[in-house]
Amino acid sequence: MALHRDVFWLGRQWAVTGSGIQAVNKKLEGKFDVEASRLWDDDLTTQVQSETWFDLDDFTQSLTMARKRFLDQPVTFPPPRSDEK
Repeated sequence: MALHRDVFWLGRQWAVTGSGIQAVNKKLEGKFDVEASRLWDDDLTTQVQSETWFDLDDFTQSLTMARKRFLDQPVTFPPPRSDEK
């Protein structure tokens, strides 16, 4: 899976993108990506910490950058137009 077109920070294994945090390695096919709405969940490393390739420092840095990014510029959607259902 390709990275989202908007990349705000790029680490060794992780990138902060318009969709949240994504693993840079395309072979992982988005399996470990974190959507922006889940950035404050407590169990984000539970699924990946046992993986031999996982770098906790890089992930922690990406999480810090993503949280700052989405706090400064939260994702908002425009309200529906009056003729939309």
